[in-house]
Formats: sequence, structure tokens, C-alpha cells
Amino acid sequence: MASSQSYRNLLICSVGNPGRKYAKSRHSIGHTLLDFLIADHNRQLVRIRSPTFDGDLIEGNSLLNTDLLTHRIALFKPFTYMNVSGTAIVNAWQWSQKRFGQSSRLVILHDELDLPVGKLKMKVGGSSKGHNGLKSIATYIAPGQLTKFGIGIGRPVSRSPDNVADYVLSNVSPSDMTVIRDDVYPQLWQMLANLEKGIGN
Repeated sequence: MASSQSYRNLLICSVGNPGRKYAKSRHSIGHTLLDFLIADHNRQLVRIRSPTFDGDLIEGNSLLNTDLLTHRIALFKPFTYMNVSGTAIVNAWQWSQKRFGQSSRLVILHDELDLPVGKLKMKVGGSSKGHNGLKSIATYIAPGQLTKFGIGIGRPVSRSPDNVADYVLSNVSPSDMTVIRDDVYPQLWQMLANLEKGIGN
């Protein structure tokens, strides 16, 4: 069993665009995976209500790692658009640091053009590589404090800015969503469980 010294209180945030129009878009795939996590933790979570948070912040017992039965987790979905998501996430992060102290760890779920559908990559720190959501967060929070999970959405054939914009704002296909739900999400769950154990730093 993991010792109490290895506990990691995770604040898991997603970036994307708000509203029904973008709910199934590739650019909001981070929100989709956060919704999966929320659904699987549903009975364990309580919404934190405060005018400070421009988004949904919920907290409860983590089910990621069965060795840590009393471990806590927080999940946050900003109501802001992708390119200004840092303003909301920094408030949730400040709450998490007060709530959990030094054991708090900030996790960001985001779409990743450079990975094919079905792939998931974890990275601590590093540049935003042009991702507007990560760029916005880095304005307020040092990149070294971020544990980023890039969720592969692939690239369009044409790399022109207009075509890329249309591609990321279009909906994930049903076949790709099946891959993300059945293959990517279990990978994410296991990798987050490892973070709770202090593995994968």
C-alpha cells in the first residue's frame, strides 16, 4: 500500500469551449474526458459553490486508486472560451493549494493535434506549442507546475490556419469517440492513478 507521503491531491482541469455548439468538438475533447471522470465519480462528488469560480468545481473521494481509499480529488471545467481559460483555472488552482497544501497537483486535459486519435501523452512543463488554452494558463501559472495530458485528435490534411481551425471546431466522429472512450479513457484513468501514488513524475 502506498504511504501517506506519496499521496497526491489532484486538481484535474479541462480546457475547451463552452456551450452545446462546441460540446462534441475536437477542441473540447478535454471537457469530454473530464465528463467521463465526473460520471464515474458521481456519487463521491460535491459541487463547490463560489462566485470566484468561472466554471464547475467539484470535489470528493477519489476512485482512481483503490490503495488510497480516503484520498480526495477535485475536477474543474471552466465556462470560459479556450483562449482565456487561464483566468478561470488560476482561481481553481489557488483554491486547491489552500485546500490541499503542498500535496496539490495541477493536471490539464487538452486536445493535441500532433497525436493521432487513440494516443495520449503526459508531459510535465514545457512549451504550449501554440495551443491557445495552454498559452493562456501559462500566463498565470508557471509551466513547470502543469502536468499536461495531450489527447490525440490528429491533424487535417491541409495545415492552413483556416482548415486547422475548422477541423478542431468540428465534431469528433462517432468512430473516433468510441476509440477515445474505450481506449484513451482507461489509459488516462491508470495514469492519473499513478500520479496519486507519486509514480510518473
